[in-house]
Amino acid sequence: MKTPVRLLIPTSKLLSSQKPHVTPLSQSFLLHTSPDSWDRRFPLHRPRGQHILTNPRVLDAIVRKAGVCPDDSVLEVGPGTGNLTVRLLGAARHVTAVEIDERMVEALTERVENLGLSHKLTVIRGDAMKMQFPYFSTCVANIPYGISSPLIAKLLFGPYQFRTATFLLQKEFAYRLTALPGDSEYNRLAANIRLVAEAELIMDVSKRDFAPVPKVDSSLVTIRPKNDSIIPVDLKEWLGFTRVCFSKKNKTLGAIFKQKRMILELFKRSGSENKNLITGELENNVDLDSDGEGESEEKELKQVDPHELCLFKEKIGKVLEKVGFNEKRPSKIANEDLSCLLRAFNQEGVFFQ
Repeated sequence: MKTPVRLLIPTSKLLSSQKPHVTPLSQSFLLHTSPDSWDRRFPLHRPRGQHILTNPRVLDAIVRKAGVCPDDSVLEVGPGTGNLTVRLLGAARHVTAVEIDERMVEALTERVENLGLSHKLTVIRGDAMKMQFPYFSTCVANIPYGISSPLIAKLLFGPYQFRTATFLLQKEFAYRLTALPGDSEYNRLAANIRLVAEAELIMDVSKRDFAPVPKVDSSLVTIRPKNDSIIPVDLKEWLGFTRVCFSKKNKTLGAIFKQKRMILELFKRSGSENKNLITGELENNVDLDSDGEGESEEKELKQVDPHELCLFKEKIGKVLEKVGFNEKRPSKIANEDLSCLLRAFNQEGVFFQ
């Protein structure tokens, strides 16, 4: 007797009066075709990043290079029809697969049941970005490109403790993620990741190994959270600080912190009575490098004491000179030095969050 796959469905789905349409997969598809092939039984949604990895050698290499152990509980986001999942099931103790597309859930569960591996698999149907993940010791996934950055941030800055995370990512994104200070690709993303983890580029994967063929190649990356559980700086301050520093990463810090708009925003952030006047500007993609000569800035300038604003600007300049970073560029500075600069700013009453 076959053991059914454990399928977790959100309560809202169970209460729905209308069941979504699911295209059943034939036994011939599951048993008589190549296990990793794609027979186009249903259309794939390219905007969702649905590109199925079909090269068996690459699939085997991912599991091998991820270092999956027999006692591992693996989290897989976006399993698709299960090409990677069945290999993870063969290597690990248990796999939890999170999939938003019900057609993929149907394909995956039916395939695993026919292989007799359903007792090792739990499928959670839903949006990975809107749920709390169960326990996992390692994460291995071919992530939909559209959620790469927020998913990695969720894992690293969330409450999860795991050994490694191995992701197949868009090649350009992977190279930016693993860049080092001084590299042309080094950016805020890499700096933020390296605050809490190490990221290593493992191998490149051709776009021809996917069906349908995407526009770009991919790369495999392994992320290892640092063992020390204490982050050396306030995380919210750090995220606001790096947003400012990398807004124009190839400018000197002295030039970045001379922008009128920048000075005004930080002044309002740092002032005790004005600290909550602006909400979200340092978290969102706002261009803080513009000179901001518009009416809105002129109106805001009239609301602050010009003498205090001038003293605040001088304070920022003195901090940069004291630490010796006035002529340095963010793209060439290691996190240890950026952390030192952030602490110096905070000690002088300059805050970024």
